[in-house]
Amino acid sequence: MWEGSYALEPFDLRLTVIRMVCNLKWIIGLTLLGTLVFGGGYYVKNVILGEPPKYETTITCKLEYTNPPVQSGDYYINEMTWNTYVDSEEFLKLVEAAEPFAYMDVTLDMWAGGAAEAISASVASDIHVPSFKVSMTSAEKAELLAGVVQWVLTGPFAESVPEIASMKVIDVSGPELVYPDVRPVRAVILSALLSCFFVVVFLLLREIGADSIWLPATLRKRYGLQALGTICSSEFQENICYLYKDKKRIAVCAVEESVNPQEVIKSLQEKQQKEWFAVPTPLLSPEVAETMRQADGVLLVVEAGLHAGKPLEYVLEFMEVQEISTTAVLLWNANEALIKAYYFGRK
Repeated sequence: MWEGSYALEPFDLRLTVIRMVCNLKWIIGLTLLGTLVFGGGYYVKNVILGEPPKYETTITCKLEYTNPPVQSGDYYINEMTWNTYVDSEEFLKLVEAAEPFAYMDVTLDMWAGGAAEAISASVASDIHVPSFKVSMTSAEKAELLAGVVQWVLTGPFAESVPEIASMKVIDVSGPELVYPDVRPVRAVILSALLSCFFVVVFLLLREIGADSIWLPATLRKRYGLQALGTICSSEFQENICYLYKDKKRIAVCAVEESVNPQEVIKSLQEKQQKEWFAVPTPLLSPEVAETMRQADGVLLVVEAGLHAGKPLEYVLEFMEVQEISTTAVLLWNANEALIKAYYFGRK
């Protein structure tokens, strides 16, 4: 009778680390893929297809309020309000009505490639000193539009707002060529780090939750079975001699159909001359139970790998109901390099 020992099986950090090393090619490959997708996408969007550099002219003004704000609740114009003003249809019409735009055949929006985006406002510190930025694709256009905006701000616009007593320009800087704030190197590094992190987390979750069997010791710790080892382990032949010394006819039962029993028997005959005979897996042929009961011993063959535990549990449940005793278990197609690394070079 077998009994699972999942609650008693400790987390094997060493095996997990070795498995992550075995998956290193997947970690590197998927990290490079994620970097290419996300970092490359950022580069294409913001560098190849991004906005071209623009010439910016900054206009700094000094204004006086009709009723100066001296206490809480007094009226003043903040940064959001200034941006609402310069983006408004009324302000843009004042700009279009000024020279030289009044004599142009195209609208300001067409000439500037988006008039609302060409003019912006900010209030850095003092509400009496707002700044206005004019951004255009050429220095000539930036200088021309900046001159018109200065005239509108200090003239028609200031006169149309009753809360403003006066407004004058105190400084004009530019036009200066300004490149978009694009950082492809940082984007690539961040993409690589995030891709590597999520790949490692995904592989860790897969390793923890895959119900995998990589070591013969897992068969004993988790299922309480006698493990012969692997076909290449040094103790394999001695374990066969001890566990099957009084048994002549031994049924070799592969847990999964992917294992070729004849290939297993051929390897067993090289180690120990006995009457080994193959029976199909109970997963496909439950009628083999009688044949297995009549045998002197039963050898289960479990293929190492991910998701190997559930098929084994199914077979063990079937054998328990049929009152078939499992003599020993052989771990087939095991990763010998992994086992050697797990035991620090000794098998």
